[in-house]
Amino acid sequence: MADEERFARVFHEVDRLVPTMIDTLSELVQIESINPKYPGQVYDDLVGREGEVNARVAELYEEAGADVTRFAIEPGRDNAVGVIGGHGRGRSLAFNSHIDVVPGGDPVCWTSGSPFSGRISEDRVWGRGSTDMKAGAVAEAFAAIALRAADVRLGGDLILQSVVGEEMGDHECGTSAVVERGYVADAAVVCEPTSLGAGPTVGPVAPGLLWFSVTVTGKRAHNGVRGLTIHPTLDGSSLGVNAIDKGFYIYQGIRQLEEEWAEKKRHPLFAPGSFGILPGVIQGNPTGVLVPFALADSMTIEYSTCHYPGDDSEAAKAEIEEHIRRISELDPWLREHPPVVTWKLEWPPTEIGPEEDICVSLQDAHKMAALSTSFEGPAQMQGLLGVCDTTWLVAQGIPSLVYGPGTIKTAHAADEYVLIDECVLACRTYALLAMDWCGVAE
Repeated sequence: MADEERFARVFHEVDRLVPTMIDTLSELVQIESINPKYPGQVYDDLVGREGEVNARVAELYEEAGADVTRFAIEPGRDNAVGVIGGHGRGRSLAFNSHIDVVPGGDPVCWTSGSPFSGRISEDRVWGRGSTDMKAGAVAEAFAAIALRAADVRLGGDLILQSVVGEEMGDHECGTSAVVERGYVADAAVVCEPTSLGAGPTVGPVAPGLLWFSVTVTGKRAHNGVRGLTIHPTLDGSSLGVNAIDKGFYIYQGIRQLEEEWAEKKRHPLFAPGSFGILPGVIQGNPTGVLVPFALADSMTIEYSTCHYPGDDSEAAKAEIEEHIRRISELDPWLREHPPVVTWKLEWPPTEIGPEEDICVSLQDAHKMAALSTSFEGPAQMQGLLGVCDTTWLVAQGIPSLVYGPGTIKTAHAADEYVLIDECVLACRTYALLAMDWCGVAE
């Protein structure tokens, strides 16, 4: 059978399955599979929802003809893996998706009134997790279903992975646990959202992530003496020091480092300024008091970075710590009472070369899948604006990159959505990639 005929049959099956695929995505979005370890959440209230989603995903894998396994490192947090055995000597390929999501946020901010509505409109599906990244999970499963329906038998193994834990870097419960069980491949595609407005891009590189806090201490005093404390010619720090003032001094210093990164940390697959240091949570107050009637004696800023992929985690940490040390030396109080930096999460960067076979094959698959669509043309190659489980796959020697429906611009935000056309394109691309990479058995 000619390749063109096979492609046409696969495309026909994908198109036939689109209504079911989109209904399934809506169904999964409505399951509130919030990562139970996400800060501010009650673990026992949420655990089990991830497993509920993956029970449904496992059914999709079975429909695709896969040998399916579900297992959990923590009860209720089941991963689902489906293996479609090859019928020849082709290369093996893994598709990897996570089904845990971040909290929905304030329902008032959602047009639908509910973060987990799963509402289907004319061209998109709405709801938390629609773009990040249940759309990718559904697209990979339906790609395999379409291949089976088109009677395409792959030469090499196709391994479908739907994991938990990604939103908190809990790879020991998810992707790393899957790999340790032996579900490895010659290459992998993580189906995270990569669209920047013109369809999914190919992402062979992702930054590193660090979560850390900076805590400064002050000296508590009555709010009425603030004027005496902020002028060193009066009582100054001998009377009191407002930790919030000192915390914002550190904030300004780290903001300067962020500007330096925008100028100096350049990568050909990232726009200038892509690497940042986000002050995401601030808490400062007089100990045990949440009214402003005394100088705060403590302030903590929680930061996350997306740092330059050319710097490993230790290098990025050392640069941040040294910068905080230098700016603290310029302040008399902080010189004697240096800030305390606490490192909470480390997620190394990952990068494979654009010349790698899996990059070339994925670009070719996208170009073929996009023919006669609004996304027609070659796939753009772009660094991922965030982190994902490619880190843990590459660490195990599996060449891995990112490609999937949806955009990070709506992820973690109110009114998250994914475009239906991008889901269809991703599904087609995944199917063609499997045929090219694994080979087709006659």
